[in-house]
Amino acid sequence: MKRSYRFTATVTDLNTGKREQVSDTAHFDNLVSKADAWTAISNELSLQKRPGAQITITD
Repeated sequence: MKRSYRFTATVTDLNTGKREQVSDTAHFDNLVSKADAWTAISNELSLQKRPGAQITITD
């Protein structure tokens, strides 16, 4: 069963130093807890060189 979480985060683009608020939906192929989803979202934003702060997940 797939699971999706909507999230909002304040991110900083490390290339430009600009901060912005983003909202998106994270899709997972398996059931994951909110805590695991938060970790995955945070890791993905960091890989994109846009570390997130104040990540809020809504169902």
